[in-house]
Amino acid sequence: MIHIEQIVKQYPTKTLFAEASAHLRPNSRVGLVGRNGTGKTTLLRMIIGDDAPESGTIRKRAWLKIGYLAQEIDFLPGQTVLEATHRNTYPEHEAKRILSGLGFGEGDWDRSLETFSGGYRMRVTLGHLLLSSPDVLMLDEPTNHLDKPTQAWLEAFLRASNMTMLIISHDTVFLNSLVTHIWEIRNEQIQEYRGNYHSFQKQRLQREQQTAAAAERQSKEVARVQNFVDRFRYQANKAKQVQSRLKQLEKVKLIEQRRDAKRIRFKFPEPTPSGRHVLELQQVAKRYGQVTVYESLDLSVERGQRVALVGENGAGKSTLLKILAGVLALDEGTRREGHGVSLHYFAQHQAEILNPEHSILDSLGDAAPQAEMNFLRGIAGIFLFSGPDQKKPIKALSGGERNRVALARMLVEPANTLLLDEPTNHLDPTSVDILTDAMMDFPGTIVFISHDPTFLSRVATRVVEIENGQARDYYGDYEYYLWKRSQELELSQDAKANGAAADRPRNKSSKKNESPKKNEPASVSSPDSNRPTRRDLSKSLARLEKQVVKVEGEIAHWESQIKERDADLARPGTYQDYTRWTRLHAEREEWGKELELLTHRWSTLSTELESVKSQFTALQS
Repeated sequence: MIHIEQIVKQYPTKTLFAEASAHLRPNSRVGLVGRNGTGKTTLLRMIIGDDAPESGTIRKRAWLKIGYLAQEIDFLPGQTVLEATHRNTYPEHEAKRILSGLGFGEGDWDRSLETFSGGYRMRVTLGHLLLSSPDVLMLDEPTNHLDKPTQAWLEAFLRASNMTMLIISHDTVFLNSLVTHIWEIRNEQIQEYRGNYHSFQKQRLQREQQTAAAAERQSKEVARVQNFVDRFRYQANKAKQVQSRLKQLEKVKLIEQRRDAKRIRFKFPEPTPSGRHVLELQQVAKRYGQVTVYESLDLSVERGQRVALVGENGAGKSTLLKILAGVLALDEGTRREGHGVSLHYFAQHQAEILNPEHSILDSLGDAAPQAEMNFLRGIAGIFLFSGPDQKKPIKALSGGERNRVALARMLVEPANTLLLDEPTNHLDPTSVDILTDAMMDFPGTIVFISHDPTFLSRVATRVVEIENGQARDYYGDYEYYLWKRSQELELSQDAKANGAAADRPRNKSSKKNESPKKNEPASVSSPDSNRPTRRDLSKSLARLEKQVVKVEGEIAHWESQIKERDADLARPGTYQDYTRWTRLHAEREEWGKELELLTHRWSTLSTELESVKSQFTALQS
């Protein structure tokens, strides 16, 4: 469908592609990966004609219809959500079906786009692309602003589609579940791999090992021939053989082993400590037109906490972070900063805080007007902006590079409180790991928003769930929050089931049997009547112990199965049979999910068992 042939794309300070080639085949779903700034977005722009290579060609099939979702989108003011989706071209009922999948309720269809955040506007653009069903769908970071339910719906929609896809994403879980091929931009080339992201990682490691082994063999052979030449160069009887080997050396094309580009390495600077109470909101109200986001919200943040704000998209997480940062005015209520508090705010859309006309050095200078130029150059260098690159305008940077500039601004002038809205968006997995380590080592206070479960699990020490304009606290890490929510959900379901049973009409015989006898006083429940008896607790103990043992046996079984399958998948013979490898790998993924569910069930049962044991011990004493 699309042939990329020997393209060259370079800028005065950097070469992105050097005679790179690739072929996008029909019905393939390709994940485009590579470090930030390697040219992923540039490649998509060249395919649609918004940019062009210096040499080489990009050939497309005649009448090919391409749909492209960019990182930064424009929208037409005055349109409603529904109008912007179907655009008087596609069936309205189909537009409503897709909008529902993307998280829009029926009440949102006639709302103006201007009343929605950038993330929801992106969803409308995505909905229009899905509705138009192009031959080739190109998506640049489509999951950045999607919550889990919406992302799951999108994955299912794309898998069921016949569209050919080229997708930029740093979400490896998303790529794993969706793509059939990987294109990696590396060393100015497009390297193609068959399979999902995990398969790509294994294949790349195998290629690197093969290349290293071949380079070592070549190096030994060249050294042996050179040794012969050096030894017999001046012996007349060996002159012919020496000349032959010299020609042999001239023809050798050395295997090049290029190292990956440098990685960012940084730590947030040590700030001056703040007081114990960092930020406090009291009776805060915030409205957008007729939409009330918060009504009488109370929230406080203390020194040293790493607070994760979670909740459905549109619940008001970004609004709350802006309120905490002091960049959004309150309709009612008060916001207080504690003693000695200094703030850095990282916006979800860097265009909101970075001047697009400024260079990287100008942007760093804005954050610290008194800083010397050599210091600013050093900070830029830490984030891999060196030499003439430091004078690039912000508008010429990729999404990942803009995020690096925003992070660099935080290092220019230390602050003891960081407010971060989706800081991992646009960052490649390596950069996310480095940012995670820096945040965990930071001695100050952090309030952040993220949809990345791994990032949340590693960083958060407190979780605040935003729902219906209220903030609900969970004083523990993200794993504790998930466990607590599952417990609450189970209790809610049990209460509903008990309520439904109580509401069922009883038959006459049962009512007759249950009525008190004549001259017999009706029983009155005492406070102790609802407490479990020793017999009840004994039965519960036996039941739970039996269930725990059973689940432990099932866990051991699946762990053994997975270990054997991993060994099988690692065998070279399995790699050579792609169809068999894919089938075995898919089974292994299903086993992993089953093991995860069993482990969660074991944790729940064990907690319940300990609770019953405590009650039993207390009753005996």
